[in-house]
Amino acid sequence: MLKSYKLKLFAIILVLTIPAGIYGQSSSSTSSPYSRYGFGTMSGTSFGRGDAMGGIGIGIRNSFQINTANPASYTSIDSLTFLMQFGIDAKFIKSETTESKNVRNNVNFNHLTFAVPITRRWAGSFGLLPYASKGYNIISSSGKLDLMSASSFTGSGTLTKAFIGNAFRLGKNFSLGVNTWFLFGKITDDVYVYFPLDPSAYDYLKSSSLNVHGFGISSGLQYQITTKNNNSLTLGLTFDPKINVNSTYTIQEERALFRGSSTTSLITDTLKHVVSDDNGLQIPVSLGTGFSYSIKNKITFGADAYFQQWKDTKFMGEQVDYLTNSSKYSAGFEYTPNLYSIRSYFERVQYRFGGFYENSYLTLNGIQIKGYAGTFGVGLPLGRSRSALNISGELGKMGTTENDLIKEKYFKLTVHVFLHDRWFFKTKFD
Repeated sequence: MLKSYKLKLFAIILVLTIPAGIYGQSSSSTSSPYSRYGFGTMSGTSFGRGDAMGGIGIGIRNSFQINTANPASYTSIDSLTFLMQFGIDAKFIKSETTESKNVRNNVNFNHLTFAVPITRRWAGSFGLLPYASKGYNIISSSGKLDLMSASSFTGSGTLTKAFIGNAFRLGKNFSLGVNTWFLFGKITDDVYVYFPLDPSAYDYLKSSSLNVHGFGISSGLQYQITTKNNNSLTLGLTFDPKINVNSTYTIQEERALFRGSSTTSLITDTLKHVVSDDNGLQIPVSLGTGFSYSIKNKITFGADAYFQQWKDTKFMGEQVDYLTNSSKYSAGFEYTPNLYSIRSYFERVQYRFGGFYENSYLTLNGIQIKGYAGTFGVGLPLGRSRSALNISGELGKMGTTENDLIKEKYFKLTVHVFLHDRWFFKTKFD
């Protein structure tokens, strides 16, 4: 059984996170203008320990981590343990164009996951993971005097994955895992163009919304080699097939005269009205590969490469020219002075560093949006247990000011609570 203080902490986390996860489906968890396009801002695949190591996870195996980046890793969990991870993050963004600057910030639910062994060769995991989110509000104007027009672009919403994962150890070194997930949520976009100094001019409004409620799968393999001096090399591979996710979408396009007037009747002309449940959302083919090498419980380093074929996918029922194939390259390092030290707390602290470079799934004004970041953090043991508080920082840049685009500089702070407990055995007393 869990100790009383762990039960209390477990209950508090559930109370705080489940409403946050549900509420997040109708609110936004980003404030990036680049979230205007496609699905919005995409979330990473690695959480907790991996955040401070550049986001690596495909080739990571660790008994004290729930690694959702590769479901094959679940078999590394000790056969007598129960694991839980929970995280929140805060992001501070400075956006810059050739003419202006803007500062924004947001705090988000990060993830909630559990893992438990089922048999000696079978382990499972389940929980909630963020997938993508929209959150932007852009206002611009052009022209002069009576010909001046104003434009407003707004969007919001979040897509979340609820998943159940299973992993199986096939032989001494080889593991296979599959995450079955249910993607749900709603994202909306609105474009409004009007002429504030000409009350007799028609304005223009386009509203789009996508409701998602569909299933999919993600798979992974890992192969681990242990050397004579007890070091270990892990090779990992992940594959996600192209999936048409069950979804419905609506597009309403209209122009109107006297919109918002309290004295004159509204005149509306519908230009387009679409309600469809066919191919509103496609998840692309994804392929990832990675490795890690661990030296005597002191040093772990590794790297990942991850690719997605967005160019051939459909969004809101059609292929859009700004979606392009994406790639991400990550590397990370972890150092623990003495994992089993009983004299010094700081010798048991895990120190982590890393970074990544990515080519995003957006090509705008002829330029593919790219980004890079450095990451760092610590794993702070909670008492004498294997439970830990993982704190990580990410300092990065995305985009450019060239060709009328936006450059974002940001700092992201993430806090994860990892709870480890011994289950499935009876304590004996003499």
